[in-house]
Amino acid sequence: MLGIILKHSITIKTSLAEVRSIYRITQKYFICDKDLFSAATIIRTFLTRCSRFPHGTTQQIKSNKLLQNLLVQRRQMSQFDVNMNVKNNVILYKFERNTYFRNLKIFAIGQLLGWSVVAFYTYRPSFWDIFNTDIKFKEFLKNNMICLTMFIFSSFAGPFMSLFLYATCARSIKYIILNKGGKTISIVTYHLLKKKSSMSLPVEMVKLFSHRTSSGSCIPLKIKNKRFYYLIDKSGTFVNPKLFDYTLG
Repeated sequence: MLGIILKHSITIKTSLAEVRSIYRITQKYFICDKDLFSAATIIRTFLTRCSRFPHGTTQQIKSNKLLQNLLVQRRQMSQFDVNMNVKNNVILYKFERNTYFRNLKIFAIGQLLGWSVVAFYTYRPSFWDIFNTDIKFKEFLKNNMICLTMFIFSSFAGPFMSLFLYATCARSIKYIILNKGGKTISIVTYHLLKKKSSMSLPVEMVKLFSHRTSSGSCIPLKIKNKRFYYLIDKSGTFVNPKLFDYTLG
């Protein structure tokens, strides 16, 4: 390594800038991966390739990009070390908010019943007078404006709110389990009906549209041949993050 440095002279200013850059990136890398031998190999490869670059201001940029690419390659190669052929069922992710979703289900049913009661008591047979009699429209609105408005609003608000809360519970994931053998996974949701709250399907049918470390509060999960997305809340626990990334990432 000393021979390379002496053979390719580098200015002190450029060297210090590269050392600081290497320190920041490798420090971040060591936090994510404890394999010091692999990290040292990457840094050695980086320094060897870096010495071939021409001098100048572009050297720091090229060296930074090179080290970042090497680290990404290391993370991708480290995935091959993950053994998916598990001997027992393994929980990859869990989001246990039973009380919250139970109250949400009760609230959804209450919304449907409550707005149905409002619609029932605001209904008037005189609503049909506009079609059966010669009453003028202004006079019809004057006589039925308040009751008709409440009836229409409650007729749509109840089902809409209940359907929205129902979909939220049905698409919120509680557990993701890698089944024995590693070829299928089980997804458990907070569905209102227990019979429909769990499903087992091949790993190939499940796809994530963002990484668990990306920005946002939820990760959208798409299941083949199913409409809409399922939601993985990032406030949950990734029990086996490395296996989770390799299986669904």
